[in-house]
Amino acid sequence: MKKILIVAMADSVHAARWLEQFENSKDEFVFFPSSPHRRIHPKIVRLLNASSPMQISIPRGLSKTGLILAALDKFFDNRLRGVLLRRAINKFEPDILHAVETQGAGYISLEALDKVENKPFFILTLWGSDLFWFRKFNRHKLRLMSLLPLVDLLSMECERDVEIARDLGFAGKLFPPFPVTGGYEIADSPNSNVKTKTSARRVILVKGHTRFVGRGTQALHAIEELSDRLTGYQVIVYSADPKAKRLANSIAKQTGLPIKVFGRGQIAHQDLLKVFESARIYLGISLSDGISVSLQEAMVCGAFPIQTDTSCADEWIVNSKSGFIVSPNDHIGLVEAIRTALENDELVDSAAQINYEVARKRLDKSKVLAISNNFYNSLADSTTDNKR
Repeated sequence: MKKILIVAMADSVHAARWLEQFENSKDEFVFFPSSPHRRIHPKIVRLLNASSPMQISIPRGLSKTGLILAALDKFFDNRLRGVLLRRAINKFEPDILHAVETQGAGYISLEALDKVENKPFFILTLWGSDLFWFRKFNRHKLRLMSLLPLVDLLSMECERDVEIARDLGFAGKLFPPFPVTGGYEIADSPNSNVKTKTSARRVILVKGHTRFVGRGTQALHAIEELSDRLTGYQVIVYSADPKAKRLANSIAKQTGLPIKVFGRGQIAHQDLLKVFESARIYLGISLSDGISVSLQEAMVCGAFPIQTDTSCADEWIVNSKSGFIVSPNDHIGLVEAIRTALENDELVDSAAQINYEVARKRLDKSKVLAISNNFYNSLADSTTDNKR
């Protein structure tokens, strides 16, 4: 049995889905929240419940103080949570310290490891823009160059991040890229997942992020330009922030398009997957991303993906064959991609079959679970050596 201390966002469905994979593990887990959360994700709450078979706990006092600690750490530059994590490491004496995501969990771990009594085997899991975007900013680049040399094992979703990590000083072991937020239930027949033929669907699904690197408004402007071709269609915007909501409502009023908007956290994950199953087109527009969980969900559910080239979508789909990969700054290119996906039934139906086969091979829950279960088990020798 191993002792594993996981540092991750307490309100994140992605962190929750990672943890769920180990519900029946014999290992002992401590969960250290890294996010300024107002609530712990319900999936994590369920795991913490005494009725769950998982051996997992949160250090005393940290389940409800995430927002306050994060606010204070804006002034203390992560040192406060770094001290608390160091105490948790010294008390729990984990075999493995696993930071899930970099700019929160990774930076807090960097502070904690500075004066820790016995350094555990340190794993860093990269999410989306952790390296690809933040290396562009000197303050973050310097911090990444301090963090990455401490990492014993690096896991990631994108092959592109390997070279970036090496350039920033990483010299440890690499875990082969795989979906770090878990897999999906995928039946043997594509018809089981893709209940309605893609060409027969009349929903356009838009990821509505506009903060940070999200550019959901650019997707909405492209849809607005094509509004005369969208008779009979419904537009659904999810994870929308106030800016995206205002624009969506304005477009709906001016064009008469039926647009339904869900703010962040306003639609449950299972319900969102049902929306993906009804969508002809999925639009994910951003200045930076990783594998994009939404791209995976589009592939699993048969929605035709249009994703920006600032992600590693090219490691999953073939441009103009199983989706479109566009520039976030090319409005005309985005409009034409949507227009083609609206008009070419053969393209979207063929893409759904291709993407289903890729998903079956790379995203099936049982296959991802097998990889994930081996994730910690394969480290037994390394963690023992690390503690000698």
